[in-house]
Amino acid sequence: MDLDHYYAKYPLSQAKLTQGYRSLCSNVYRQLTKHGFSKTHSLLDYGCGGNGLFVQYFRERGFTNSYGYDPYASKDSFGNPVVLGHGQFDYILLHEVIEHVEDPNALLSQLNSLLSSKGYILITTPNAANIDLNRPNLPDHYNPVHVPYHLHIYTHEILEFLGTSQGWELVDFYNRRYGDTRRFGFNVRAWNAYVSLFDGSLDVLLEPLQIAKALTSYKFLFYAIFGYWVSLHCGMAIMFRKGV
Repeated sequence: MDLDHYYAKYPLSQAKLTQGYRSLCSNVYRQLTKHGFSKTHSLLDYGCGGNGLFVQYFRERGFTNSYGYDPYASKDSFGNPVVLGHGQFDYILLHEVIEHVEDPNALLSQLNSLLSSKGYILITTPNAANIDLNRPNLPDHYNPVHVPYHLHIYTHEILEFLGTSQGWELVDFYNRRYGDTRRFGFNVRAWNAYVSLFDGSLDVLLEPLQIAKALTSYKFLFYAIFGYWVSLHCGMAIMFRKGV
C-alpha cells in the first residue's frame, strides 16, 4: 500500500478550526487538564496532520508551549522533524494515530524517548471490541475501520498492554471518542446518520453541511438528540503516566 499517495490529500487534514471543532477539541483539553496540563507545560501532538487543529486550539487558549509533528505533513508546516529535538515533553497527544502505523511498539518507544519523567501521554483510537464487522453496511461500524488508512484496530486490553510494556502506568480510560458530546448533533451516531444520507463516507463531514436535508431525517434527529446516550462506544482514549 502506497500510503504516501493516500496521505498526500488526507481528507481530515483539510479541516479548519471552526467553532464546531473547538467544541470537540475542548473534550481532549479537559482530559489533559484533569491530569495537570497547564500553561507552563510543553505538549507534543504527534501525528497532528497538516492542519494541527489541537495545536491551534491549545495555543489560542494560551498554551504556547504546544507543538505538532506529522511525518506526512509538508516540511514548512508540521512535517519538520526539528520540533522533535526541542527536548522532552511534559504531555504527548497521540490522537487517532496508533491505528495508522504498522509497528505500534516502535512508535511508542520513540514517544517514550520524547516524554519527560512523570510525563503523560493520551492515546485515542477506535475500540475493536465494539466494532461489529458483521454489519459492514453501517457507517457506525465501517467508519472506525477507515480503509485504507487504519492498519490495526485495538481493544482496550491490547492498548493497555502496549502502554504498560513501555513501563507506563495506566491512570485513566474513556470509552468514548472525543467527538461524543451532549450538544445537539455533536456526537458520533448523529454524524454517521448524517453521512448515511449522502455517500456514507467521512469526507461528507468536511463539505458544506446540508442542514435542511438532515432535518428531514427522523433517524438523524433522533441521534442528534439522543446519540450520546445510545453510543456504540466504538472509540476510546487512554491516559498513561511515565515513571521516573
